[in-house]
Amino acid sequence: MTSFRGTISSEIPIPTPVSPLNIFAFLDGDSITIARHKDLGVIPWWTYPRLRLAFFRPLTGLTHYVDYELWPQSAELMHAQSLLWFGALIAAVTLLYRRLHGVTWVAGLAALLYALDDAHGLPAGWLANRNAVVATCFGVLALVVHDHWRRGAFRAGEKLGPLLFAVGLLSGETALATLAYLVAYALFIDDGSILRRINSLIPYGVITAIWLLLYRELGFGTQGSGFYVDPIAQPMSYLGALLERGPILLMDQWAFPPSSPYMFISAEARSILLIWAVLVCLVVGFLLVPLLRKDRSARFWCVGMVLSVPVVAATTPHGRLLLFTGLGGMALLAMWMQGTWERWRTPREQEGPAVFHRVLLVLFVLIHSIGAPLLLPLNAVSASTTEQWLQKPARTADLGPGIEQKDLVLVNPPIVFLANYFIAVRSLEGLPAPQRQRVLAPGNVAVHIERTDSRTLVIRPDGGFLAGPFDDVFRARTLPLRAGDRIPLTNVEVEILDIEADGRPAAVAFRFAQHLEHASFRWLMWENGEWTTFLPPAVGGTVTLPPAPLLF
Repeated sequence: MTSFRGTISSEIPIPTPVSPLNIFAFLDGDSITIARHKDLGVIPWWTYPRLRLAFFRPLTGLTHYVDYELWPQSAELMHAQSLLWFGALIAAVTLLYRRLHGVTWVAGLAALLYALDDAHGLPAGWLANRNAVVATCFGVLALVVHDHWRRGAFRAGEKLGPLLFAVGLLSGETALATLAYLVAYALFIDDGSILRRINSLIPYGVITAIWLLLYRELGFGTQGSGFYVDPIAQPMSYLGALLERGPILLMDQWAFPPSSPYMFISAEARSILLIWAVLVCLVVGFLLVPLLRKDRSARFWCVGMVLSVPVVAATTPHGRLLLFTGLGGMALLAMWMQGTWERWRTPREQEGPAVFHRVLLVLFVLIHSIGAPLLLPLNAVSASTTEQWLQKPARTADLGPGIEQKDLVLVNPPIVFLANYFIAVRSLEGLPAPQRQRVLAPGNVAVHIERTDSRTLVIRPDGGFLAGPFDDVFRARTLPLRAGDRIPLTNVEVEILDIEADGRPAAVAFRFAQHLEHASFRWLMWENGEWTTFLPPAVGGTVTLPPAPLLF
């Protein structure tokens, strides 16, 4: 039998505190820091040793610093600040629609549709997603000022527009989508010569280049994660992701279903969703062709909408990514609805295409004017649904006496990503917390457990490891573990015994430093929506834990 070798914690220093300007730099790719976090158990044992999840959002970081300096115990005031930013975004969007369409009901309808879009609920209601709202707000203001300048009424806009764009970039990567609309503006709205149009974009290009240089030189970006794809470091992987995620995001903007359940569905369901998304995009494109032929503002909105998608396609599809895409989407929808309604009011022969357009008009009204407002508040509070998987189980779990000197072993959490917060939740709420935690296997599927000796469990989840929601955040499938790989941790060593056809671990052995009944371990399993005591089987015995349904 292989001897136990899991000893690393004494070699790893405690990391220094994080600056308020750097709170979105979660993991910096440093192998020592990764090893310490893995050993503590706040990230999974399969985490890529040089994982980087670091985002450059210093100005949004300052808004959170204000929260924790002025009202650290008031979640209500923190959410109030986010809602103020969302209100500012809606005002900026309304102003942009009004500038390009005048004081018309199209501008008003577009603003209303944008404000009520259910996809915007999560960015408005989830504090951690405030960065997208702030970045989009400054990006839209840059477009307003740019239009004001290019029409000759505001010379200061030549400098103020790029400044607002720079502020947006320092708030969040989402602001890059401002470039999509600036390019579309130069193509279809600006009346200057080609040279003057190009010159108008140069300051934005220079700022983007400087921002990208700082982003790289300061160590920001992603590496080793399957949840995020770096367009620069992984161009081919990003292109493949864009071809799949782009149609799904555009479908979410215009029709249904929402893309938010994407990470929870099977590979087969994702394929069906992609086919449906492509069909929706083709239908929408067919509907918009007459409008695009005759109206240059429609061409501006359409190109801006489409070009904004690559900016957000680097991560898993979700409606929260559609703040910039919706800017053009809602303007186009309002313009198409106006034209279709006007034709409806005009007596004419009931031709097939006209009936088809009217049916779709009713459908879009139902989706965006009735369905979206009903879903908006639900999406705004949707992040709170994780409380039943995160805060409540950690808070109410029976850990027994002396847990501060024990290692907590969580056998089968339904979502590994949330289980890794167990120590953090306990510590933040002033409750006794274990010295380390070990999260073994995803429990959203049946988990088969065999005890091969007094200190070893061999675990085989149905479908293998790294198949659950968020599991690929910490390791991309392009960086597979291999049979025979060993991961040493304090008091336990993890060994990959077998792999699936696609390279994910199929069977894993957990060899502990002591026999499994030793007093230094506290074992818990997920059962009926809560943590309960897990009794390891006898040597040579097996047990199967049923899957925990992922229902919110």
